[in-house]
Amino acid sequence: MPPTPLSLIETEGLKNRVIRHTSELIRLAGPIVVSRSGLLLLALADTVMTGRYNTAELAYLSIGMGVLMPLLITAIGMIMGTLVLTANAFGGERYEECGPIWRRSIFYALLIGIGCVVVGFFGEHLMLLLGQRADVAYDGGRIFLILSLGLPGHLLFLSSAYFLEGIGRPKMGMFVMIWANVLNVILNWGLINGTSWLGPMGAEGAAWGTTASRWFMAVSAAGIIWFMADHERFNIRGKLAGGLASWQELRRMGYAIGLSSGAESISFAALNVFAGWLGKLPLAAYGLTLNLLALTFMIALGVGSATSVRVGIAYSRGDHKDAALAGWTGLGVNSTSMLVAAIVTYFFAGSLAGIYTDDPALLREAIITVAFLSLVYVPDGGQVLMAHALRGRKDVWAPSMIQMVSFFGVMVPVGYTSAFIFEAGVVGLFQGILAGCIVSLIWLSIRFQWLAKQDAKNKIAESL
Repeated sequence: MPPTPLSLIETEGLKNRVIRHTSELIRLAGPIVVSRSGLLLLALADTVMTGRYNTAELAYLSIGMGVLMPLLITAIGMIMGTLVLTANAFGGERYEECGPIWRRSIFYALLIGIGCVVVGFFGEHLMLLLGQRADVAYDGGRIFLILSLGLPGHLLFLSSAYFLEGIGRPKMGMFVMIWANVLNVILNWGLINGTSWLGPMGAEGAAWGTTASRWFMAVSAAGIIWFMADHERFNIRGKLAGGLASWQELRRMGYAIGLSSGAESISFAALNVFAGWLGKLPLAAYGLTLNLLALTFMIALGVGSATSVRVGIAYSRGDHKDAALAGWTGLGVNSTSMLVAAIVTYFFAGSLAGIYTDDPALLREAIITVAFLSLVYVPDGGQVLMAHALRGRKDVWAPSMIQMVSFFGVMVPVGYTSAFIFEAGVVGLFQGILAGCIVSLIWLSIRFQWLAKQDAKNKIAESL
């Protein structure tokens, strides 16, 4: 038998590694996608049930959620280091470090959450400063306050979910999220429309249902981790050592990711404010379309989180080539899923818009924006995937800066110019989102490839 050519061996080896990464990504990403989507399903249920109750109430809910988002997303970014640090410790078989990472993250999340509640009391003032009309600012400000009361619970849950994902057990967080959504729908049913013993609360009822559900998630997830059968292996209940210095890495990553997440969410909030300037109907159309984008974005976020874990595990064991392959495999898997979502959205734009409202005027506006949304999915999902891949490699500040420039320097000005100067209306706002995401995706991909080449050169230098 003639010898097998070296190129064939390398090809077969690459093929097997891609298959391994793909299967692991799907195994990890599935529950993470459900968990992340569940966070948006809370908002989806609120949006749909409020929209069918009253269009004006939907506008108040949309502006309340929209202004809250920068606060929430920034806070989520600040605790995302929990996932990266846990995955690196787990990949390096330093299991006893995993529990203390989670414990520190819990305290960190609680402090950040309390800060969010304080900001929540100034919701009406924020909206007035952003140029909203007095009635929109008043009612939207009340929604903002009620939702802010649930943010500590939201962050506590995510700290636990990130820990479970980092040790390869994402299904536990998924089950908590499923039950939280069931609870939210039940609460919405009674609070939005009212019952025999409670009058209808509209958008405020939806906000209270979500806040209660977020605290249910926090308590349930923490209890699951505390009473894990192998809690001793991960040092879940062990004494924390090292003082404030031991929090340094968690804070360092949190500041960078929080800055990036905050920049992205502030950019989207700016577009939300622009939509409010266009009027109540455009604001409602923007809100429901953005909700659909955010729901699909959860798929990308789930695959991105799984990619971050895969990259982090490979990088922590010094296999830089495999870390790079994990990142590119993640982009391929994610782009495929986003393309499928884009096709479905384009051909079923009317049906998707009809889920949110039966108001004919709002439907006419929303069908156009939902159809355009199909162009946004692939670049938007791709840029968040590459940002996660870079963070899994412990490169945190560069992707943050790239996203800031892409969103502030491209997304917001293009969105404003298209919507008002070129009079494209709400569609113009989504044109800005498309432009910003394309720039971010290209820039982040170049950064990831450059670092992969640097790692390869360093590996060769070390072997000499």
